[in-house]
Amino acid sequence: MVGQRIRYYRKTKGLTQEELAQGICSVSYLSKIEKGDAKSSEEVINMLCERLGISPEEVDEGKILEMLNEWNMLMVDRQFEEADNTFLIVKERMEGVTDPNLRLRYELFHSRYLMVIEPPLLNETKQKLDNIGDLFDHLSNDLKFYYYMFWGMYYNFNKKYNEALTYLHKAEKQFNQTSNVQDSEAAVNYYLLALTYSFLMRVTSITTYTFKAIHIFDRDYNYSRSADCQILLGISYRRSKHYDLAEMHLKHALKYSTMFKDETLSGIIYHNLGYISSCKKEHPKAIDRYEKSLGFKKSQSPQNMANTIYLLAAEHYELKNYEKVKELIKSGLTLINEEQEAYYNLMILSYKIEGIESDDFIQFLRKKALPFFENKGIWEYVSNYAELLADMFFNQGHYKKASEYYRVANNARKNIF
Repeated sequence: MVGQRIRYYRKTKGLTQEELAQGICSVSYLSKIEKGDAKSSEEVINMLCERLGISPEEVDEGKILEMLNEWNMLMVDRQFEEADNTFLIVKERMEGVTDPNLRLRYELFHSRYLMVIEPPLLNETKQKLDNIGDLFDHLSNDLKFYYYMFWGMYYNFNKKYNEALTYLHKAEKQFNQTSNVQDSEAAVNYYLLALTYSFLMRVTSITTYTFKAIHIFDRDYNYSRSADCQILLGISYRRSKHYDLAEMHLKHALKYSTMFKDETLSGIIYHNLGYISSCKKEHPKAIDRYEKSLGFKKSQSPQNMANTIYLLAAEHYELKNYEKVKELIKSGLTLINEEQEAYYNLMILSYKIEGIESDDFIQFLRKKALPFFENKGIWEYVSNYAELLADMFFNQGHYKKASEYYRVANNARKNIF
């Protein structure tokens, strides 16, 4: 409706009703137009639209809406090349569109687009979502769902997992209040919830939301998304020491990645299969799987490479291949800085290879490594390294400090489960 469009664009331009109505009509008359309560004259509408820089003519909403939804589903289905090509068409078609619902839908889907391109443009995403938030009362129920979910995605990218959970749970609740969002989008939100809980090592919540997501993805034959779910289940069961179940789910995912020649996914899967072999003390098998992972990860981020390099180095450490360990540590540290978890893992391994429980090692664990992992909520490493530190204090006869860090390790394990 033209009144709704006038109100929307008045607010986006930061105009009061008094400023827009000046010299055209009374404020009370403009208020009625915006609410759809007045039978307005064509002349007044034309002058108001001219001042706002919009056309009084309506567009074919149905065709534009269909185009926007198709573009969004390309991103949901990870057809990113087609989404790129479609974006250029969508952007051109939206130039003459002034309908608030269509504009807001476009801006929301554009924010998703900014996060799925490589590299993601997170600053631009935040600015766009902030702007949409200023117009929150214009959002329909289905657009509120997207608004919450995309904020969750944004905070996930920025590793602010508690903030991500807040918005993703809002999206979950919002989905139940609308009938205009496809189940596949709910499945994406469930997957994002499971992924976020995975970063926070919350095993029970991971499995709960992953099974919700995988039920929908399998039903819709969305094998790429199903593979992601299988990986999360594999990680979750590995953390709870159900290694056979973990390996089963990861091998299901490997079938998908092999079928579709998805090297990125294969690299992730072999990394996690290697971790299972590590947990089972099958060191040669773990090394083989980590090396396969690195072979697939050549085009991935340095951080992803460094994480696998650390685990590979840890396996060679168990086999006392110390020269190989030093070589891998040196290689891994060239890829990252102190903002990445692999840095702390590699540094701890470099201290361990010296075989001395030095004061420098203890201070690194106490003042750098543990605070880093606690701040990130990575409880598995908090548990492991707090116990390592406790053992060191115990060996030195500092029993009070040892007790303190054994308690930290136990509390961290509670957070995992």
